[in-house]
Amino acid sequence: MIHGDKKDSDVLRHYCQVLTDSIQTAGQSFTEANQIQHTYLDLLRRMRCSLLGVVVHLEHWPEIIELKLPISLAFRTALTDALTGLYLATFNDDAQAFQHELMVLDIEYFKYVKTIFENTALEMPGASEAEVAQEELTRWTALYQKAEHLLRVPGAPQLKSPEMLREPRHHYLFQVPNGHTRPLSEKDMFNQIKAHPATQHLARLYIVQRHLSQQHHYAPANRDFIQLPPAIDCRYWFEALVYIIEISGMLMALLDVSQPTRQELGEHQAALLDWLADRAE
Repeated sequence: MIHGDKKDSDVLRHYCQVLTDSIQTAGQSFTEANQIQHTYLDLLRRMRCSLLGVVVHLEHWPEIIELKLPISLAFRTALTDALTGLYLATFNDDAQAFQHELMVLDIEYFKYVKTIFENTALEMPGASEAEVAQEELTRWTALYQKAEHLLRVPGAPQLKSPEMLREPRHHYLFQVPNGHTRPLSEKDMFNQIKAHPATQHLARLYIVQRHLSQQHHYAPANRDFIQLPPAIDCRYWFEALVYIIEISGMLMALLDVSQPTRQELGEHQAALLDWLADRAE
């Protein structure tokens, strides 16, 4: 069984380090990349960053039991990037459809930026209305230029809907009815992954991600999550890592990373699964 003790922590830390090393090796083999490759490399790099945080915290866990919170949050972030990568991989065979999904992701980012710009005055205490207005104009102008392909009308603030960005000829790629009309929330990605024949066996990663998300969002009903025994937290961390390794390997295969690098990661993955099987007995 997983006990959430120092031994479990050391094993988890070891395999997190193994994956971060593999991702670094994979990334170093690229001197240039197309849009799809660049996206996968970005996501792998982000997962590596999160796991490096896990490695640092596990050096002091469970001695400092409160580190369960940042460890869970780091795993959650890595799982979210794995979820995104797995979703995008369902469009891997059509570069234009893949690009459209990236544009839908950009919509959410520009919504965030718009919120910042709409509250520029909060960043300029003591500034005159004219100064704030000038700064807002400068920011909006730059944003409109950068996001021109996402705007319904050039120079106007209204963004295109996801359905407008996706071409009808790509609708068949969506496994969920009317999926082409949906934004890209984590739940929408999960629904596509769960319905797609090539990815449905990995759909539970979203359930694990949602469990870890309870450490991110407070509600009176979930206050017990921070009190969970170390063994329960640790089991979810191991499960998260198994999914992250599997999806990292899939992305490396799509990137055509060298066989020795992928084979070594696969051997470590098999060793981890064997260890977990022994602990389950």
